[in-house]
Amino acid sequence: MKRIIRIIICAVAILFSTASSAQNTNDSFSTQKSDTNHLPAKKNIVIPKRRGADTTKAHLTRIPVHQTTAQAKDSIAETHHIAVQKPDSVENRSDSSLVAKVQAVNPDNFVINKLLLNNKFINIKDKPVYFIEQPHPRSGKEFLFYTLCTVLLILGLFKTFFPAYFQNLFRVYFNTSLRQTQLADQLEQAKFPSFIMNIFFAITAGIYIWLLFNYFHPPRFISSKLLLPFCILSVAALYFIKFCLIKFMGWMSDIQETTNNYIFAIFLVNKITGIILVPIIILLAFLNPGWLPDVINISYMVLGLFFLSRYVKSYGAIERKIPLNAFHFVIYIAGAEIIPLFILYKVAIDYLV
Repeated sequence: MKRIIRIIICAVAILFSTASSAQNTNDSFSTQKSDTNHLPAKKNIVIPKRRGADTTKAHLTRIPVHQTTAQAKDSIAETHHIAVQKPDSVENRSDSSLVAKVQAVNPDNFVINKLLLNNKFINIKDKPVYFIEQPHPRSGKEFLFYTLCTVLLILGLFKTFFPAYFQNLFRVYFNTSLRQTQLADQLEQAKFPSFIMNIFFAITAGIYIWLLFNYFHPPRFISSKLLLPFCILSVAALYFIKFCLIKFMGWMSDIQETTNNYIFAIFLVNKITGIILVPIIILLAFLNPGWLPDVINISYMVLGLFFLSRYVKSYGAIERKIPLNAFHFVIYIAGAEIIPLFILYKVAIDYLV
């Protein structure tokens, strides 16, 4: 019996000791888990309380100030700049203040400051002047430039596609013995190239007249760009009417061969004149305005020589077929050629331009 009681007491003691050890183990685990998760974070977040004497002024006095030489110069320059800017008035300005201002901008370079003060192209002594920008209207010569490019393009294409006609044109003009030969017949038979060159003469002559109008009589009633096609069409219409009248006179008088030779001589000179006018109109368009009177006078002389050669050649062609007095021919030229041109010029100046 005693042995059974002893065994029961030992078993109870063992059970109690086991339960207490398990409880202690569980408590140790819980305390370690709470310490690792919460305690370090709480220590970092904690901010110490500010004392009453710990003000901003006290903090600033505690901070050591270490200025470099460059910072010291900048601070000195700012103080100089402020000292100069205070009396900023036109009356109180002097050279010393200007020197101080320049020294404030660049305190190390005395030579550069002196050069800035003595430079007559950089004015730093006076008060800055501000200008309000106004829109600048551009008036270029783009229209005239592209017009002349078109003229040169037409001439270049014609010389490329009709090189034989282009060469024969000058050979027949400068050689009098070839005017009634096979080359002249070839020129008369080439209707399409002849028509193109007649149009080209009308274009170049119209541009030449237009440039003269702009120089001597700028247009008042119509735009300058509208005057250009009017001049070209006027030259074309004038020579078309002249061609029709001469043809009609030849048919009515039964001298068609003579009138054909006369028309051939006139339009031959017109074609050469149209080519010669190309460099003249380029010079009149883009040359220095001071040289324009000389160029215009030279163009008058050149065109006068061509105009005279046209009637010399036509007089020779008519005299072979019809007995003609030179005086009568001059009267015809003056009455049918020159006087109508002056009348048209007067009407255009007074009523059209």
